[in-house]
Amino acid sequence: MADTSRETQPLLNPDNGDPSQDRRSRFKRVFPYGLVALLFIGISTVILIVLVKPHDDGGPQNKSPLSEQLLTPSIFAHLEELYAVAQKHNNSRSVTNGYMASADYVQTQLLLKASNYCDISTQEFKVPVWSELEAPELRSTGIGGSGEILYQNKVDFQNFRYGGPSASLKKQEIQGVSNNGCSAKDHKKVKGKIAVIEEGSSCELWEAAYNAEKAGATGVLFYNNSKRKFLMFSRIRITAWKEGDPLISIPVLSITNSFGNTLLQNEDSVLLSLKTVNSLTVESTINVLCTTKTGDEDDTIVLGAHLDSVPEGPGMVDNGSGSSSLLEIALVMAKAEFALKNKIVFGWWGAEEIGLLGSRHYVRELVKDEEKKNQIAMNMNFDMLASPNYVPYVHDGKTAPEELIEPSSKIDHLLIDYFNFEKEGFEYTDMVGGSDFLPFLLEGIPSGGLLTGAGEKKTMEQRTLFGGFANAPLDPCYHQSCDTIENVSKEALRLMSQAALYAITKVAEADNLREWLSDADIELQ
Repeated sequence: MADTSRETQPLLNPDNGDPSQDRRSRFKRVFPYGLVALLFIGISTVILIVLVKPHDDGGPQNKSPLSEQLLTPSIFAHLEELYAVAQKHNNSRSVTNGYMASADYVQTQLLLKASNYCDISTQEFKVPVWSELEAPELRSTGIGGSGEILYQNKVDFQNFRYGGPSASLKKQEIQGVSNNGCSAKDHKKVKGKIAVIEEGSSCELWEAAYNAEKAGATGVLFYNNSKRKFLMFSRIRITAWKEGDPLISIPVLSITNSFGNTLLQNEDSVLLSLKTVNSLTVESTINVLCTTKTGDEDDTIVLGAHLDSVPEGPGMVDNGSGSSSLLEIALVMAKAEFALKNKIVFGWWGAEEIGLLGSRHYVRELVKDEEKKNQIAMNMNFDMLASPNYVPYVHDGKTAPEELIEPSSKIDHLLIDYFNFEKEGFEYTDMVGGSDFLPFLLEGIPSGGLLTGAGEKKTMEQRTLFGGFANAPLDPCYHQSCDTIENVSKEALRLMSQAALYAITKVAEADNLREWLSDADIELQ
C-alpha cells in the first residue's frame, strides 16, 4: 500500500458519503453482530427470525464453492517463496531489487498450474526510480552576521522524493517567489538563483518546481505553510508519470516555515550552499496478467494486487499477502475448472509503491480503446491482507466518486455478506487513495476491496471487537525491513482470502452482473 500521508497528489474526495457520519477517524463503525434493534421485539420474535433467516442456515450460499480448496498453508507457501526472493535481493522486492524475480515466480506458477484456464501475459512499462544515497547538506552565510550556519537534515530541511539527482551548489543567491510559484510569470527573477517558495494549494509542488527549473533556477526550497508542523516529503513528479514525461533535474528540498521566513527576511544578503547525493533513473518493469479463456468479455472483472515492495523491506504483508492470496485463488479456480459467466483478469501490478504506476499503466492502456474500457464491469483490489495487529477492513463504496457510489457499494455489501455469514466483525475504511483501486475509480469503473491496516494505531474499541493491542500500529513493520514472513498473521490471511474468494466466485458466476451493479434493488443471480 502506497503511503499517502505525506503526498500532495490529488486523491478522491473522502466526504462523498453521508456528511452526517462521524469523521473523528476515517473509519465508519459497523457492528455485524447487529440485531440490537430486535431487542425491542419479543424474544420469541428474535428466535423466529434467527430460525428462518436464510444466511444462518449453514447452506452452501454462506461460502464459496471453492472455500475448502483455498488453503492458508498454500498461500503461505507463496509468501515463503517471495520472501526467499527478497533475501536474495537486498531484503527487498522493489522495482530495482527483487520485483522481476517475484514476477517470474508468479508467471511460473500460472504457466505450470493455470495455463489451460487463463492466458498469461505481461505489460512492460517505464518508471522513474529515485533514492537518496547520502544525507543532503545545507549551509548559509549572511544571516544576521552570524557567519556560516549548518542546518540539520530531517529537522530544518530534507530531500523531496524525486527532487532531482545529485547536485552541488555553492554560495547561491536566493529569490523569493510569490503566488506559490504556480505561474511561469512568478519566476521572472529566479535565473541563476535558488527559488524559495511557500507551499500552496493552487497547484502541485511539481508544477511550481518545474516552472522554476524552466526559468533557470539552480534549485528550489519549498517552505511549509504556517499550519504544517512536519517537513514535506512529497513526490516532485507528475502523479501519473509515464514514459516521455519530464523529471526534475535541479535539487528540490523541503524546509520549515521558520527557516523559509528567515531566508526571505535576509533575501538580499544570504548565500546558500547545498549538496545532494541521489539516484534518479528510469527503469523497465512489468505487470503480470492472467486473463481467463472463458466468460463474457462484456462483463469483465479485474482483480488486482500489487506485487512490489518498498526498497526498505521484503513486503510480506505489504503486499505479499494480497498478491499471494490472489495467486492461490487463481490456481484454485483453474484446478477446479471453475465455470465462469464473466471473464476475469487477474492482475499483479508493478511499481505500486512509487505511485500506483503499474495499475495506472494498465488503465491508461485500457482507455485508449473505449470499447475495451466499457467491457470492464468492476474492479476489486487486495492490498495488505495479513497485518499482525489486524482489523478486517472493507472499502466503503460511499467514498467512491458520486457516480460510482451505488455500484461500488454493491461490491462492499457483497464482501460484507461474507463477514456476516461467518459472524466475523469488520469495519469500513474509505476509498480515496493509497492503492490500486484509484486509477479504476478515476476512469469511472466501480471498485471495492479488502485490507487489514497499515501504520495507523488500533483503538481500544477495535481491540474490544477484534483483539490484539490497542494504541499499537496495525502493522508495526509497515514499509520497514521487519515486514518479513514472521510479520504475517495467518489468521488474518485465512479470513481475508476466504472473503475475497467468496466475492470473486459470486461475481464470476453471476448472470446479471451489470444489472446488479446498477440497481440497488436487484440481487446477484
